[in-house]
Amino acid sequence: MGIAVDAKPDSKDVLWSIAEVERDTGLGKDTLRVWERRYGFPTPTRDAFGERQYDPAQLLRLRLIKRLMDAGHRPGKVVGLPLEALEALCDEAAESPRVAPSPEDGAVALDAQWVDWLRRNQIDHLRHALQREIMKQGLGSAVDNLVAPLCVAVGDAWLRGDVSVFQEHLFSETVRVVLRDAIAAVESSSRELLRRPKVLLTTTPSEAHTLGLLMAESFFALESCQRVSLGASTPIPDIVLASGQLEVDVVALSFSAHASRREVLDALRQLVEQLPWQVEVWAGGSAAVLHSKAVPDSVRVLRRASEVSAQVSAWRARHRVG
Repeated sequence: MGIAVDAKPDSKDVLWSIAEVERDTGLGKDTLRVWERRYGFPTPTRDAFGERQYDPAQLLRLRLIKRLMDAGHRPGKVVGLPLEALEALCDEAAESPRVAPSPEDGAVALDAQWVDWLRRNQIDHLRHALQREIMKQGLGSAVDNLVAPLCVAVGDAWLRGDVSVFQEHLFSETVRVVLRDAIAAVESSSRELLRRPKVLLTTTPSEAHTLGLLMAESFFALESCQRVSLGASTPIPDIVLASGQLEVDVVALSFSAHASRREVLDALRQLVEQLPWQVEVWAGGSAAVLHSKAVPDSVRVLRRASEVSAQVSAWRARHRVG
């Protein structure tokens, strides 16, 4: 029996636009178009204006494919699979035990209550609890010890089918709001003027996830760094253009677990080649390729958001910024 996927459409006549599919699955529009050409799936129809439309069966397969990619599967291995094969792989992924993080990785045991609030749609409980923990622990400690492992826990719950797509979206938006408010509170209470490095935060075109970037921004704020955020999925030429015109010192990028090896490496190599020589590239996130030797030597890889503080201190020492 395959994993149950919530919100399965009741009507075979319902069609979704590419923007709606992107919001529902987290798969970018460019990714969907590339898959259509490269793998022959999805196979959308067109409306009267030539815009892509996706039926319920395709949406269901795309949700399963997204789950498998988040579990580490490569698109080329799963995009063309039929529904039954995708369900079987999702069952295997959900039943496979996760390797427990080692103590030196800063693993934190989360109370099941956190995910249970989300499962029961008790978003106010979740939001207030996050706010209390940030006040209690401080922003940096709460991000490192609670928010980061909670994101992993929610991702696992989604993979198992314990939380729905809309609940995962609710969780992401709740964390964004809480962290944005906390960052604003840090800045309003600080007596220190913002100073260099000036950091541009964004993700590359195929990366729609921004929570990792926001966690990193929390630490840049705690270090009183000047920051410019471009949001998600910024084309490489625009990152380069913005870096020059805004005179930034660092381009900070985040790559989630589902990011393809080729796309990550291509983006990093293009940025290293095209950015002004003095602009550094810092990259973090859960993409496995970041910790391989294929990453350009000049790219500074951060394993955890909390490593931002040490990198900022080192940058200021190198550039003699007091």
